[in-house]
Amino acid sequence: MARRSTRDIIIDVAAGLFASLGLRRTTMETIASAAGRGRRTVYMYFRNKAEIYEAVVEKEIMRITAPLGNLAMSEAPLGAILQSYGGERVQRLGDLIRRNPLLMKDFAQGHSRVEKLRDKLQRAEMQILTPLFKKHLPDTEASGKISPEDCAALFMGMLRGVDRLLTKTNGLSEAIRLSSLSSWLMIRGISGI
Repeated sequence: MARRSTRDIIIDVAAGLFASLGLRRTTMETIASAAGRGRRTVYMYFRNKAEIYEAVVEKEIMRITAPLGNLAMSEAPLGAILQSYGGERVQRLGDLIRRNPLLMKDFAQGHSRVEKLRDKLQRAEMQILTPLFKKHLPDTEASGKISPEDCAALFMGMLRGVDRLLTKTNGLSEAIRLSSLSSWLMIRGISGI
């Protein structure tokens, strides 16, 4: 088993503290103590709590987008990829909310921290989806009528529209159902059926 770096330990510990105590109640001191490191060590890696929070956000985005990127690079037909993408995306967001229950409260209230996370996630997903549509759009009737960027933006809009269901009790199954429907509608729309 590979040894984790001090930076990774700090990020993981901070993620747990943000989830259990909340961002406001988590201090550099509590992060250092929980990581078994001195405050000076934490400050060697991060200037402040905001930088640690950004690192936590980046790690969470990678947890979500890495498998989505793998799906988008598969050789499966576009419809199969989009169906899998929508379901996998909802599952990954659900996992994030289970790991960080305080995030659910912020998410439901449209908190600015969560909106920043959602915006970063959308930019990362657009970098995954735009090449996917570039690759597959020429094989459809929509070729020349709509750009890959527009397809990616429309698909992301449909998927993001069901995100708030994840904050509801038992909302995961409904979010999966609607993500699947979004994929189906997108395929029907670009194939001209």
